[in-house]
Amino acid sequence: MNMHQWPSRQGRKLPALPRQPRVVAAWCVLWCLLCAAPLALAGRPLSSDDAATADAGSCQIEAWSAHVASERSVTLAPACGVASGLELGADLTRFSPRGTQPEQGGLALKWVPAAWRVDSAAGELNFGLKLSGAWVKAARSGWQQAQTGALVLATLKASEAITAHANLGPVRDRALRAQGTLLNLAVVWTPFDALLLFVESQGNDKRELFGRTVTGVGTRWWLLKDRLGLDLGVSREAGASASRRWTVGLGWYGIGS
Repeated sequence: MNMHQWPSRQGRKLPALPRQPRVVAAWCVLWCLLCAAPLALAGRPLSSDDAATADAGSCQIEAWSAHVASERSVTLAPACGVASGLELGADLTRFSPRGTQPEQGGLALKWVPAAWRVDSAAGELNFGLKLSGAWVKAARSGWQQAQTGALVLATLKASEAITAHANLGPVRDRALRAQGTLLNLAVVWTPFDALLLFVESQGNDKRELFGRTVTGVGTRWWLLKDRLGLDLGVSREAGASASRRWTVGLGWYGIGS
């Protein structure tokens, strides 16, 4: 289960926002998004992760809705910087109609030491590690661990407009009693400050168990620069005609900073 992060959180301090009325407006938009989820074409753009964390003492909330064929889901994913270069995140997903899929939850710890930053000929290069676990909860049963994973994260800031991300590492599925290796690649283009565009690919070496390569494109529009962003995206699994996934989401960053 992928936890995620946007390039906006690459360690820089964010400007303080007045508590009123912008914070109230942000909560209203987030609440409306969640309430409208069954009707929305849904979710958050990037599923690939970047080598960056929230500032220590600050938090974020990301929420998105996803639509695949007749199935819809809503996800809420908070994360906080617990120390310099260290971030703890969680996510919870529910599906509609109820009972079509078990509820899903996840925890992730991401570590991006400042000492792992490299100034290369291609641009600024950052590295990190992420450990994650996923759980499922079927009707009338408790939570059961489903997957564990570890990823090496790399982010290259080639210019002010172009950033690339790569994730590589093992994942183990307890139900399948199988282990595979995941590879995520993404490129983000910022044509101007208020807009991000991206393309990404998510693959693995056990396609018969974990599915074929998923390719996606999407965008983020900053309603409040580096604070509140609206996300749109679409992705599709190779060779699966009914796998197109539409997403719409909202991200609120720099809470408490």
